[in-house]
Amino acid sequence: MFVLLILSGGIAAHFYKTSLEKSIQDFDAEKFRQTDHTEEVLYLFSDIAFNRPGYRIRKWHTDIKVEIKNMNAIPNEKAISEIDSAITIISGLIAPLKIERVETGGNLIIHTNTTHVPANRRATKPVFLNGVARINEATKLSWDITLAHIYLGRNMNTQTLMHELEHVLGLEHPFRLYDYYTTIARSVVPQDYTAYGTWLQFNKMPYYLSEPEKTAIRLLYSPEIKAGLQ
Repeated sequence: MFVLLILSGGIAAHFYKTSLEKSIQDFDAEKFRQTDHTEEVLYLFSDIAFNRPGYRIRKWHTDIKVEIKNMNAIPNEKAISEIDSAITIISGLIAPLKIERVETGGNLIIHTNTTHVPANRRATKPVFLNGVARINEATKLSWDITLAHIYLGRNMNTQTLMHELEHVLGLEHPFRLYDYYTTIARSVVPQDYTAYGTWLQFNKMPYYLSEPEKTAIRLLYSPEIKAGLQ
């Protein structure tokens, strides 16, 4: 009887996984391309949303609750104000999903004034630059982002914050060169060098996201796009 229960459970799990995968991949790409978005915007969306191992979409399906932790136990009011401003910008791009700051119980933890980032399975040694983002691992049954951490250095600027927020929303560094400034690319700088002056202009502009990036985030959080889509 026990063996039969195990077998039936395994069969049920298999059919559930198959049904779930079919639901995730039920996507009309041609219809999506017929939206009023330009080819350039759709190319950027594809570049920064599908370029991780496995080429699957990662995104949140639950409201994002931002909790700020200061690893040095010294509250930084300036950093808190900057995070609140960034939240306001992001909130307009992921609606109807909500993002808000909470005192406790957050699922997006932002560590300010960080001097190093703890090692994990992927990074066996503590590492740190100006900012690091980490999201929960995907599973065979869920590619949802349900928990994330952002580590911010003491000398980070708002562009570092926006860059890491884009990561925890589900975006990755682009592979393609663009002739306009993209915040998601700022740490790897794959910008068109003919536009280097423009890159310097926007690099320190507070809370800046290019219009194509904003549209890419809206596309990612549109109901047609499901976590796990490939």
